Amino acid sequence: MITRLTYLCFVFLLSIAQVRAQGQFKLRFDTVSIPGLPGLHSFAAGKHAGKWVLIGGRQDGMHPKFGGFGTSGANQHIRVVDPLGGQTWERPLNELPDSLQEQLRSANMEFVQHGETLLFAGGYGRSELAQNHITYPYLTLINLPGLIQAVVENNPLLPHFQQIRDTFFAVTGGQLQVLADTFYLVGGHRFDGIYSANSDNPTQRYTDAIRKFTLDGGQVTHQSSVSDEFNLHRRDYNLTPTIFADGTPGLTAFSGVFQPGLALAPFVNIVEIHPTSGHAPVNGFSQLLANYHCARVPLYATASNTMHTLFFGGISQYWLDEQGVLQKDGRLPFVKTVSRVSRLADGTYEEIAFDTELPWFTGTGAEFVPADGTPMLPHDIVDYDALADGSHLLGYIVGGIVTPGSQRNPFVANTVGITSAGPQLIKVFLEKNTVSTRPEKLLNGRFDFGLKISPNPARDHWRLHLNLPKTGRLRCFLQDAQGRIVHRTDWGEQPEGAREFSLPATGLPAGVYRLTINLDGVYIETKSVAKQ
Repeated sequence: MITRLTYLCFVFLLSIAQVRAQGQFKLRFDTVSIPGLPGLHSFAAGKHAGKWVLIGGRQDGMHPKFGGFGTSGANQHIRVVDPLGGQTWERPLNELPDSLQEQLRSANMEFVQHGETLLFAGGYGRSELAQNHITYPYLTLINLPGLIQAVVENNPLLPHFQQIRDTFFAVTGGQLQVLADTFYLVGGHRFDGIYSANSDNPTQRYTDAIRKFTLDGGQVTHQSSVSDEFNLHRRDYNLTPTIFADGTPGLTAFSGVFQPGLALAPFVNIVEIHPTSGHAPVNGFSQLLANYHCARVPLYATASNTMHTLFFGGISQYWLDEQGVLQKDGRLPFVKTVSRVSRLADGTYEEIAFDTELPWFTGTGAEFVPADGTPMLPHDIVDYDALADGSHLLGYIVGGIVTPGSQRNPFVANTVGITSAGPQLIKVFLEKNTVSTRPEKLLNGRFDFGLKISPNPARDHWRLHLNLPKTGRLRCFLQDAQGRIVHRTDWGEQPEGAREFSLPATGLPAGVYRLTINLDGVYIETKSVAKQ
């Protein structure tokens, strides 16, 4: 006999299933080749009137552990692509002044399109002027309509560029976005000299910062910088526009590399960047998939107040095998994984692996370009609610590093010569309100340390009470108000369950500090503590 309570529970669960079904969507892929379009990765892309502009990046494969990034493998042309007409045009960079052409053939630059202007910042490569490999100290403003016309009609290129020299922009592997009229140059590092994978290389300096600026009449104004030596110590990662649960726009910094003091450990925590209140790490959630820069696209569902960010392939510490079982490889192999991280209406996050994968191991250093006709909200966010039920071409995955399936980690194996830059485009189709034959995989990225701190504020020490979700290496970081790491503690391997630790406060100036607890580099939680 069905009790009233059982019936109500059934109705409740059914209503949840119906709501989730209304927001379900599948992804599928198709490939297309455009004559004359070479393989590219780690480049900049802009779009105007149905045509794309592709500048910079590499035409060879993955770089080795030492060296690489030579001029011979750099993209030394400006390319205009008509994806619907299947046509390309190109012009050599050597028509431009030396300082401009050198920066425009760099890799891992930061870029963002704002109206008809493509901003191109930093980048790393070989400079003949400096007789060295450098991170370029320039911000270059590119007029897209004018440049497209110049390339197609064989007109002069130089009038459509404005290059500004400022070491503020000497960043590579970071991300550049814009909110309203303020630009955010987030994370990344500066690398001067021949590339080396050694983590203690003295020529590599992480910015650990959010650098903000505005433009006025082509001049850079109102520069500022906020540092965070832990949460912003990331490069080669994904930063996307977002809409927070309260409806305000902002940015989200997703997984990237590498955590301070942990060789080859990617960040799995995410950081929200609010235009008014600053940045804050998200507690209680770990993004396990897509640990490296890859093609990605943000979608917002207004009716359900859900923010989705889709990630396509790349490099990841975790992936799902053919049986749907989560696997881990600390050497960070290439993956075909297609996943999404969703901010739900209550402000919590979840991560889903789609039932479909990319057709080959690629995505790293690729870019996503929306298709004409894709409904967009401000800040280049796809308007999910404006899509009717059925299949839609969202856009294209352009470029990316490709590795053969037999060698998923050529960097570790010192076989990067087998990799290449992908010349084919991958069409991304979203099938709205279509139920997959194989269910999506919800990853268990949520956790709760139950962290309690007493006394707080403290004079001599803080007592930390927490419940570890698993056995692992436990560390903590203490940062001051300027984001500097002022204390580190490594408690080593700790068992699962309730634990208590003492953290000294003596010798620290009075003030507010940020305490970060880090378990195995996967579970990261931050809280404020005060010192009397």
